[in-house]
Amino acid sequence: MEKRTVWQARRYLQQAAGAARELIYPRRCPVCDRPVHPAGALICPACEKTLQRVAPPVCLRCGRPIRDLNTGHLCPDCLRIPHVYDRGCAVFVYHSVSGGLFRFKYEGRREYGAFYGKCMADRLRTFCAELDAAKGIRRSYRGPAGTAGRDPVSAGPGSGRMADRASGGMDPRAFFDMLVPVPVSPGRLRQRGYNQALILAQEVSRRTGIPVREDVLYRVSDTRPMKNMGPEERQNNLKKAFQCHGNDVELNSIMLIDDIYTTGATVDACARALYRQGARRVCFLTLAIGDGGQEAE
Repeated sequence: MEKRTVWQARRYLQQAAGAARELIYPRRCPVCDRPVHPAGALICPACEKTLQRVAPPVCLRCGRPIRDLNTGHLCPDCLRIPHVYDRGCAVFVYHSVSGGLFRFKYEGRREYGAFYGKCMADRLRTFCAELDAAKGIRRSYRGPAGTAGRDPVSAGPGSGRMADRASGGMDPRAFFDMLVPVPVSPGRLRQRGYNQALILAQEVSRRTGIPVREDVLYRVSDTRPMKNMGPEERQNNLKKAFQCHGNDVELNSIMLIDDIYTTGATVDACARALYRQGARRVCFLTLAIGDGGQEAE
């Protein structure tokens, strides 16, 4: 009874501290950048309606919205570029979140990560449901004690299948072993102060239970800004930019986490390094994806 009282008091103090922090430093909306209304929310409800989520039909390789269905199930970029990664998905169309992404990435608005990470975690669950429906990626579930080795995808009702009824998705732990944020170079990390991909990965991890591994993939060289580069220039710019260390990725299914996907050059370079070290499968999840333009990656 005494332990319960201590736990309740600690929880009350944490809630009180959070409320005080909101009063002194109110959370800002990822869209309008004003204090979020109502207080305690992650985004203003009216502002959320202005965001454009990626909707079908999408490319079955990169998840980009497909404008011309005559290209089949792949976007023009994926028809032209032989990607290294397996599959990918994104939450928003880039132009609808570009302002907030700029502030999140370059102006210290790390608090946006809470909303962005929630959206990405929800998308990851539905992505896993899509993989299940397509008989895609599966692996042995490494969940709570007593469930290891069972496949929650095929075990059937009541035998370990991990479905998320709230989001209409599945437990991503049945599909991916780790979240790996796309790393930034040491120089840019010192300049910016943080890696926005790591913040997103930590939020996704908190909501899905998949561990974050920021210690397996490293960016070993600075690269030139790629905003005005074409696909081939981007690929050449990123050659040997990433390295994977250790054997922890061997035979594992990996979900790369980043903020923006444009041509896939960065994701391909990361996937190549992970595959060289023995990864079994490499997919990606980004907050935003271009709809055919050449946004900065």
